[in-house]
Amino acid sequence: MNWTYITAFFLSLFISLYSVPYVMGIAEKKRVYDRPDKKRKIHSTLIPLWGGIGIYVSFYLTLLLLFLLFPSVREIFLSKNFREKTFGIFLASTLILLTGASDDRRPLQPTVKLLLQIIATFIVILYGIKVTGLNLPFFKYIHFPKLIMIIFTTLWLIGFTNVINLVDGLDGLAGGITVIASITFFLVNLIQAEHGVIQEQLIPSSIFSLLIAGSTLGFLYYNFYPANIFLGDSGSLFLGFMLGITTILGMLKLVASIALIIPIIVVALPIFDVILAIIRRAKKGKSIMEADSSHFHHILLKLGWNQREVVLLIYNITLILSIIAILIATL
Repeated sequence: MNWTYITAFFLSLFISLYSVPYVMGIAEKKRVYDRPDKKRKIHSTLIPLWGGIGIYVSFYLTLLLLFLLFPSVREIFLSKNFREKTFGIFLASTLILLTGASDDRRPLQPTVKLLLQIIATFIVILYGIKVTGLNLPFFKYIHFPKLIMIIFTTLWLIGFTNVINLVDGLDGLAGGITVIASITFFLVNLIQAEHGVIQEQLIPSSIFSLLIAGSTLGFLYYNFYPANIFLGDSGSLFLGFMLGITTILGMLKLVASIALIIPIIVVALPIFDVILAIIRRAKKGKSIMEADSSHFHHILLKLGWNQREVVLLIYNITLILSIIAILIATL
């Protein structure tokens, strides 16, 4: 599968480099912009949104090309055991993308956005993407009853979706975290395969990880400071949702007790930031989905750091956490 993995990454990167400018032109034509304000947003000019649509196109177009180029990939994704999962992921992720794209054009009520995310998670659960149990440290494998399985899977996917969405506050920030996380998930899959886990179980997760990494890296060429286009909710929601799907297909399917720990370690910084944001907003009686200017990156900006310095610092912290996660996976 080595050539498959290499092709998945570089082909998605190449397609993204071409699809993102095309989408940028559409966003400008439709006047779908992120408009500056004096309260929270840092940019001072109109920046087109819908960057996530370019990533989505790159992700699925590359997957389709992999089906054509590598019969083994087509056989796995369209096999009797995985065919429904493939369709369910496509259907749910498309709903997530459309939710974000609609919100970019005309803001949706937070409750409506959350409801659509819940529907998307129910779709993938219906098509067989679910966490059926966990092997926690110091405990035997815990098999979830059906209700607990639905609740855990829903919370896991919605959590990942909104962690990326809520930290998308600086040029290149959410995209860079996503690239580091997805490559880390891929490397952990390789390590698990070396430890005797059946490789076929990890191939869909590994391919998805590299498609996310390549597509997002291509987007970052246009999004790193100073950005020409933003992810928008179309991108941050789609990437967060697909990262969650990737962990369910990969690490959370493992019987090792590290299965739950590793993805949490990798995105520990944005998780911690989001938890503080939820507490902060709850104390003020605000919706947890409502944006504010008290995130970790906002605090650093107020201390005199510039955007590039803040983003690179958070990249480095995420990279260190990812290395720790990889080392744990080797134990």
